[in-house]
Amino acid sequence: MMRLNRFLCVGSLLLALAIPLSAAEKPNILYILADDLGFSDLGSFGGEINTPNLDALAREGVRLTQCYNTGRGCPSRAALLTGQYPHRVGLGHMTTNDLGQPGYRGVVSSDAQTIAQALAPAGYRSFISGKWHLGTDDPTQYGFEEFYGTLVSAKRFFDPDHLIRLPAGRPTREYAAGEFYATDAVTDHALDFLEIARETPARPWFLYLAYNAPHFPLHAPAAEITKYADRYHGGWDELRRERLERMKQLGIVPAHTELSARSHWRNYGETGTGVNPAWASLPENRRRDLARRMAIYVAMIDRMDQQLGRVIADLKRHDELNNTLIVF
Repeated sequence: MMRLNRFLCVGSLLLALAIPLSAAEKPNILYILADDLGFSDLGSFGGEINTPNLDALAREGVRLTQCYNTGRGCPSRAALLTGQYPHRVGLGHMTTNDLGQPGYRGVVSSDAQTIAQALAPAGYRSFISGKWHLGTDDPTQYGFEEFYGTLVSAKRFFDPDHLIRLPAGRPTREYAAGEFYATDAVTDHALDFLEIARETPARPWFLYLAYNAPHFPLHAPAAEITKYADRYHGGWDELRRERLERMKQLGIVPAHTELSARSHWRNYGETGTGVNPAWASLPENRRRDLARRMAIYVAMIDRMDQQLGRVIADLKRHDELNNTLIVF
């Protein structure tokens, strides 16, 4: 079978899977979601961050340049998993925010069908590792056999108690003191779920790999931060110019594209007009602090790419890569 690892929109994915196929023709599906990742962060989209595994998928697949989300986490997840506008399924705003209107109940509707539920009649086994954040307390009630991760937002990356396993009683991996990191643990359990799926080789699988990274808080292993410790002292004005030029070279944006104005959102601790200030106008101690924050942020992305590389390697070892549809 020809390579099926492609970057596709959710609508295209569901349309393709609506076509009747034999069991041998149904691809496995690996659906990956990064949390608060910037459009130009990945190397394949103009970024300077080391993301070789995602870049390789982009080279061998399709890069989308006009695929959008809702601008907020919970509504985006609701739309992604149900294929509907988030207001249609009760999550027009964030979870825990019940505004008393049908579109803003702060929890995904009980009658909203997820991709996992839609795939079940086609014989798929579905698993989720990572972040749920749809306001309910059990993803296994929405078509997923197994869950490991956080039901809420990404509050802590070094705290194993922040992530749980469902259904209750299922074993979780044990980590020695100081070894736990959420991005790694989510990957560990995703690999465990793939082993469970392989117990029924006649059935295809769907894995929703919903990483917390690089969502705040800024938590990354020290070794990853060190790699980028000096990279961002030039600041965001220089970085934006560099990225735009690479995006033009890659064909992500047209060659005539001009740099947009700085964000109107004020930096934490800054005062003034409300527009992000020129980097050179900031005091030195503030520049050092922000450069460190940027280094930690990209370290989280670097580590996520490494973990995704483990999943790709696992698919190759089990001769599944060529029959797996990968959506990032």
